[in-house]
Amino acid sequence: MKTQAPLLLPLFRSGSQARLLTEVYLHAPAEGETLSELAARAGVSVGTAHREVSRLEEAGLVRSTRRRKERLVQANPDSPYYSDLRSLLLKAFGPASVLGQQLSGIAGIEEAHIFGSWARRYAGEPGRPPLDLDVLVVGNPAPDDVYAACRHAEAELGIEVNATILSEAEWRDEASAFLCHVKRGPLVPVLDGAR
Repeated sequence: MKTQAPLLLPLFRSGSQARLLTEVYLHAPAEGETLSELAARAGVSVGTAHREVSRLEEAGLVRSTRRRKERLVQANPDSPYYSDLRSLLLKAFGPASVLGQQLSGIAGIEEAHIFGSWARRYAGEPGRPPLDLDVLVVGNPAPDDVYAACRHAEAELGIEVNATILSEAEWRDEASAFLCHVKRGPLVPVLDGAR
């Protein structure tokens, strides 16, 4: 089943292709990932993964090797497009992962979510490309630690990251117009659970 081009970066022919490339370029282990693992992580069928990976391999963007009966897929660092493609994928589809890595070691964070324009594009809502990234941090972390983590994420992603820190009581406040607006829109989980 063909999917539409992703609204965060519509130069890919389908959302499936973008998710597969993101998994291969940003998340796959160095030795590669099997087609079935890649399909599961990208949320596509194995048949779709097979077709897309074959196209990507023919274009030189990925390469595959055999391990017994399994086909291992990995990014092709020898491709002239490798660095630029990885950078595009990181900016468009990697913020939740990058922010999760940066925030995971900070004590006092109960949960964190991306909200706002990036989350709306990620959820498929049409609109202008996001110019920044809004992250909501819930808990009682040291603010300086959160802001430092956001600056590190900014450097990696190449996009401004704005943090809003709320206590758990503030997060549950039903009277806040700001939070009602945030909760009505899409939230992309970055961290979930006590740290």
